[in-house]
Amino acid sequence: MTNTDNEVESFSVRDVTIRIVGITPYSPSRVTRDKEKSESWDEYEASVWLQKAHENNGAVFIPGTAFKLSLDEATQNLNEKIPGKGNQTWTNVLKMGVAPLTDVPLGIKLADLRCEKVFCHSSGKRGPGTRVMRWFPIVHTWAGQITFRIFNDNLTPAKFEEFFHKAGVIAGVGRGRPSTGCPVGNGRYRATQFVWADVP
Repeated sequence: MTNTDNEVESFSVRDVTIRIVGITPYSPSRVTRDKEKSESWDEYEASVWLQKAHENNGAVFIPGTAFKLSLDEATQNLNEKIPGKGNQTWTNVLKMGVAPLTDVPLGIKLADLRCEKVFCHSSGKRGPGTRVMRWFPIVHTWAGQITFRIFNDNLTPAKFEEFFHKAGVIAGVGRGRPSTGCPVGNGRYRATQFVWADVP
């Protein structure tokens, strides 16, 4: 066996830490317990609406996976081809070459969240069916920080930043985000700073 046979293709691994500012309200909708038959919808929603937020020791955060999903949704929607790669698009490069390392703490206590009541489908899915008043946490002003790890050399800092900016506008995060087709367009964000670092 030659040295060439033993060689493993090397590639750089980079981390990028991003400062984020919300440009539309953020509303979480984490899955909660099922409604009991004996409960009215108002009784049920009143008991679970705070549980729809992601929290750690009473501090609210947005999961890092929400921003990864935002990137994936935006990249797939844009369907942009990679120059020199025929019909290959950036979709799988972002899907397989990027991972969130952190969540995004919002600096907000669970007890301080406000409630938004929305007349929508009881199943949570748009279309025919019973409509009821659902209760959701909502944050009108928000900001935070997230770190991603990049595993693909083809994804340059400039290209990642371009897709991240676009994801914040056309995909968003949380309930009612643009990529779900919801007209309210919650969860839009913009990046105010990118800090890159090589990983040894």
